[in-house]
Amino acid sequence: MVITQQEEKMIKALREAKLPPLFVLVRIRNEILNDTENVEENRRDVVIKALEKYIGPLWDDFRKGKNPQVKEEA
Repeated sequence: MVITQQEEKMIKALREAKLPPLFVLVRIRNEILNDTENVEENRRDVVIKALEKYIGPLWDDFRKGKNPQVKEEA
């Protein structure tokens, strides 16, 4: 997979913002799903399915409280 300079900058910005991976994946999924101008429909479906494959287990862990990003309050 070739990562463009723009994509590399976006990845760096997301890491610097220290956003939770689940949040980032869901946002990217939603952006691609709604991008009807820049992403062809058949390509969009492939990417969405791939992202959902990764989001599913993260979401389950998050709901079960296994998310290391979530700190328990004492």
